[in-house]
Amino acid sequence: MPLLYTGLQNRNLRIMENDQEILETEDSEEYEEGTDNSEFRRKRVKRIKGILIFLLIFFLIVPNIVCGFLLFKLYKMNQNIETLREEIKLSKLEIEMRTKQAASAKPEANADSSNDDEKYGTDSLVELHLTDEEKYPGKQLVYLTFDDGPSDYTDEILDILSAHDVKATFFVLGKDGYDDQYRRIANEGHTLAMHSYSHQYKEIYASADAFREDLYKISNFLEERTGIKPKFYRFPGGSSNTLTPIPIQEFIHVLSDEGIVYQDWNVSSEDASYQMKETGVIAKNVINGVGDNRISIVLMHDSVAKRTTVEALPIIIETLQQKGNVVFLPITEGTKQVYQIGAGATDDKKEDAEVKEPEKETETNDASETVSDEEESVSEESISDEEKTSGDDSSSTEENNAGEENESED
Repeated sequence: MPLLYTGLQNRNLRIMENDQEILETEDSEEYEEGTDNSEFRRKRVKRIKGILIFLLIFFLIVPNIVCGFLLFKLYKMNQNIETLREEIKLSKLEIEMRTKQAASAKPEANADSSNDDEKYGTDSLVELHLTDEEKYPGKQLVYLTFDDGPSDYTDEILDILSAHDVKATFFVLGKDGYDDQYRRIANEGHTLAMHSYSHQYKEIYASADAFREDLYKISNFLEERTGIKPKFYRFPGGSSNTLTPIPIQEFIHVLSDEGIVYQDWNVSSEDASYQMKETGVIAKNVINGVGDNRISIVLMHDSVAKRTTVEALPIIIETLQQKGNVVFLPITEGTKQVYQIGAGATDDKKEDAEVKEPEKETETNDASETVSDEEESVSEESISDEEKTSGDDSSSTEENNAGEENESED
């Protein structure tokens, strides 16, 4: 019995020891499993943090790098565009020069006939080669011209011209903010012509090269905005102004080389004086100036300081239309050239204009008349220069006043 009891005790002890070992093993496995889970969680959190940091860096730095690269490409592209523009301009000039050389190498009559046949057909050749005088026999031809624009009054001037079915010529400057006005002048059938880019006498007339540079600038400026290459020019101050340090003929030759015709005037509204003229005075000056002239190129101004010119315009048009034989025209290739100084004149001898302006009474108070720019945009130096040319512009046109045509050619 004692042995049996002892055996049972030993067995129970072994069973208890086994159970204890099993429990310890389970606890150890649970501890190890918990440790593994904690380590896994730590690694997972670390991995998520790494991903977030990478995404943050990616979305902050990469877009900046891409933007910088794109800006660099844009800069290079703009450089290439500017280079191409310059090359295109040079190519155009080269083509024009070659065209002129080719045209001069052939008999003029044959070249003109061949080109006109291809472009217009033979039926329209007669009309193409007619001058305005031939197209309108027995009529008085009046060319309204406006210098110094565009301005805040340009649209109003165009409205008045449209209401009276009249075409005119605008000798404009290079001004930003008036693209619509440049296009409207061209689109409505008026002649868009050049009056220099800057209207700064000392800059434009400094040399033949300076004059040519200003000419290219205004020509390209207008062509870029309207698609039309201007063919006509009016010298600031007129061709007889005395502010050029070199003979005006050098500038005339520049225009001739470029195939551009310059036009002066033989009737003045006298609105160029620094002091504003009354509406009635401007209208009377033009109407009396036109008189019985066969051809009248009328000088007026389009600027913010010339409100009375705008007011006088409908009076001028309606009064002249009542005569019944007046035709208003824009300046074109068929228009007879009117000039105060010709290409062959010497410094001390002024050529007669092809159409002379009627005699006008001069007033001592008007001695400061000049071709004006917009008073709010010209510098004091420019205003001073223009005031100096006042007597020259007035006297030069008055010397050409005889009330009849002069048939001499330039």
